[in-house]
Amino acid sequence: MLREIIRPENDYYNLHIPAEYVGKDVEVIVLPLFDLVKTTQVEEQKTFDPMAFFGAASESKMSVDSYLSQTRSEWD
Repeated sequence: MLREIIRPENDYYNLHIPAEYVGKDVEVIVLPLFDLVKTTQVEEQKTFDPMAFFGAASESKMSVDSYLSQTRSEWD
């Protein structure tokens, strides 16, 4: 297998095919690499605030606990 990461200077690139691949089916894929700096900056901007979800459920803790106890007892 041959893998190479390049930074093309224009829209043409000459590709050298190794001798052992000549006469065989090969796959050539051109994919852009993600910019890790930009990805990291976006992830840093995302912060989790658990208080934003406080009171999101309409059920009380007691009713949730009761439901869980009931469903667990059904496993036996």
